[in-house]
Amino acid sequence: MKLYGTVTNCTSLINISISESHSSSTTTAIIVCESTTLSIGDSIQIDLGYVTDHDVIFTGYVKIIEQTVPDNIYTITATDVLIRAVDYFIVSANPDTPFSRQNIAAEDLVEDVLNLAGITNYTAQATSFTLAINSVAEVNLISSYDYSKSIADIVAWHLWAGRDGTVYFKNRKPYVMTGASGQPGDVADTPISGVSITDIGSDKNILSFSYIKSETELRNRIVVQGGIGIYAEASASSPYLPAGFYKTVLVANQIIDTQSIAEDSASYNLAMLNRLTKRISASVIGDHRLQARRTVDVDEQYTGIDEDCYIYACSHQWSSSGYTVQLELRL
Repeated sequence: MKLYGTVTNCTSLINISISESHSSSTTTAIIVCESTTLSIGDSIQIDLGYVTDHDVIFTGYVKIIEQTVPDNIYTITATDVLIRAVDYFIVSANPDTPFSRQNIAAEDLVEDVLNLAGITNYTAQATSFTLAINSVAEVNLISSYDYSKSIADIVAWHLWAGRDGTVYFKNRKPYVMTGASGQPGDVADTPISGVSITDIGSDKNILSFSYIKSETELRNRIVVQGGIGIYAEASASSPYLPAGFYKTVLVANQIIDTQSIAEDSASYNLAMLNRLTKRISASVIGDHRLQARRTVDVDEQYTGIDEDCYIYACSHQWSSSGYTVQLELRL
């Protein structure tokens, strides 16, 4: 199939790289082309795929433009809308009257803090976590993103920007979700329609494939420390660690000021983190539908893996000579 690629106000494209990951604050795009009228701060979209099958897979803002001479080649770096939250440092002109909220739902607090950075295209699920009930959430001397991420860490949720520029705050775990946890917002994942990662039959698209198991990211003891007198702990033995051995994570925030919220935070984080990491690294033939935070069917004959996997990280590599996608998948 003939390749297709367009970038706002760029012509004679040489190559395009788009990298997104569950663990990254933003998606980054790098475009190399022979001509552009873009300026720093301009909004851009990238549409990739094939002449008969393509779609917009990146929306963001230009951050860096490099011009190389005498070849007169342009290298443009862009990031998605969450870069505004990363770059926006919250500082009150009067330290005695910082930005503050009280008795507020976690998702609403995140929205208000993102609004400070000019991010208003926001979609969230209801967390059932109410923060700063008996205290005041004062937000000062921290970036909009870091503060919002600290709220996500309390409720074991996730914050990211979608391909259309919408910022999401949802119960999005870094693995395939079944809808069986009983937590608010837990919806069973549906794999990307019509897409599979396979080395079997006529639909084979795997170029390279490796399967790794690791306990590096496993944490089986969660300690939550909130306001004065508020703390909780949740732990469980792990078959992947020595008997009686615990790897601990601390969640500390003064706006956790009720015991029930502290206990729920510990419970939710334990359920998310007390897991063996089963990771697949794969290179596949390019497909614009592949994106981080979605699930995809995997059928690989040598490892015997035949199940849906979570796309933890995804890197689209496009050039005039070909289109591939590098994937990190989680089982």
